Amino acid sequence: MKQRRKPIADPKALGTALRERRKALGKTLMEVAEITSVDVGQLSRIENGHVKKEGGNLQKLLIALQELESANLPSRLPSVVERFEAIIKRSNRHADVATAFVEALEQLM
Repeated sequence: MKQRRKPIADPKALGTALRERRKALGKTLMEVAEITSVDVGQLSRIENGHVKKEGGNLQKLLIALQELESANLPSRLPSVVERFEAIIKRSNRHADVATAFVEALEQLM
């Protein structure tokens, strides 16, 4: 028995979000096409809101963007840590403010 999939609520919004995410990762359609083995034209159609819910290309695209984002994450973390360390070293006042900031974050978690 074939399983029915729910329709995509707003394919245009989904396409726009995917395009923005791809661009934020600094990738062109051609680069994503090479990574996903999905035709550039099909990727363009997805980004323009023409999504086939039963096709596997959308899933390939989502997986590739997730992997690209995960690959970029470690490169951003050291710079944040380094900047935070530099702020702490400036003065006791800076260290106190940084400590208060970390404590506030811990309370949110």
